[in-house]
Amino acid sequence: MKRKLLPSSPLAQVQQRLAKECYWDEVEQTLWIDGRKEMPSLGVIEVIGWDRMMLDSDPIPDYPAGLLVFEWSNFSQLSYWRKQIPKWVCDSCALFPSHQLTLLHYCGKYPQILELLDHAPLLAWRLVSSGLEEPEIVALLSGKRVEMAAQVGWPGKEETVKFLRNLRLRWINQEIAEQVEICLMDDRRLQALQSLPRINSMALSLAARFPELIGCRLHQALAQLPCRPMQCQSMVALLEDAYRLAENLELSEEEVARIGNSRYLVEVTEIYQAWLKMAVDRAEPQGAEVESDLIERLRASSRPFEKLTNLKDWIQLSVEQQHAWMTDYPSDVSKASTILIAWMDGDKLWAALIDSDPQLEHSEIIRVRGEENCLPTSKQLADLHLWQATGKL
Repeated sequence: MKRKLLPSSPLAQVQQRLAKECYWDEVEQTLWIDGRKEMPSLGVIEVIGWDRMMLDSDPIPDYPAGLLVFEWSNFSQLSYWRKQIPKWVCDSCALFPSHQLTLLHYCGKYPQILELLDHAPLLAWRLVSSGLEEPEIVALLSGKRVEMAAQVGWPGKEETVKFLRNLRLRWINQEIAEQVEICLMDDRRLQALQSLPRINSMALSLAARFPELIGCRLHQALAQLPCRPMQCQSMVALLEDAYRLAENLELSEEEVARIGNSRYLVEVTEIYQAWLKMAVDRAEPQGAEVESDLIERLRASSRPFEKLTNLKDWIQLSVEQQHAWMTDYPSDVSKASTILIAWMDGDKLWAALIDSDPQLEHSEIIRVRGEENCLPTSKQLADLHLWQATGKL
């Protein structure tokens, strides 16, 4: 899966327009990227073709790190340059959020980097983006991969190389790069991950956030599944919700261990919903007899966002959204800095827990959930941030 440049990002729009400012010189086997109109500071960039890269003896140019050329639309001039490059190399370079052209040129010029890209792509990217000079990188290519890892700031040992070789990531962003760093720099995590033959982004996210679950049944199952970044976020949010609720309910270790013993995330959801029912019953023993008109009030309200102060509303919202909001209900609402707001987006119910402590420069969003405990999209977050900006907390 290729990373998508956000259409709303000014940089993304400029980069997409740069795709139309490319000119392929068939005779010289050179792609010219003319940034004088879209990015004057960029000027004109010369990128030789793949065939020339494999025979070129000149030093590799200092390409702009932020040019994500493999994300650009494949207009004819650019396509002439791309078609020389093996597809798997294009796809591999497109994994990374920077230094795509530098990585490509190193792969074309040095077969050892090309091999490294195939077996441990993250190490290849880290090496060429580390700031080392070309002669220093070339000198490392004749040594062992553990020496490469040590040179770029990672533990220089076989476990590091095995971990990097077992990574199966469909793309890399800053968050995923940080998760890799966490797992590499923590010997306990690194050693525990050695037993996994395959580490996808879900297994990586779980290892970085919940080291106690590394190697459990759930972790091993997730490592075998195809996944997308949003799935990783949903997984982490679900596990955080489950552990937070278990702590609130003061459940036994055996009961909490059911999370790691699950085979699928749907089983974790079922466990969480069972615990939620327990929490609702504890929060309001006569909950079945208590009715809240929360949904009707929200639909009839002229205000886009409603602040909830009544425990019955918190419980009702928890039931409607299948999220344990009522465990955050403050003992003294009048003095609490944490507030819960709810709103309707079309026919969908959304809620957000916000820390509005006066000592904070800006109110802080703690958590946002929709129906069936789902995470917000950019639409809900944008609406919420806009409401915050009006200062109506």
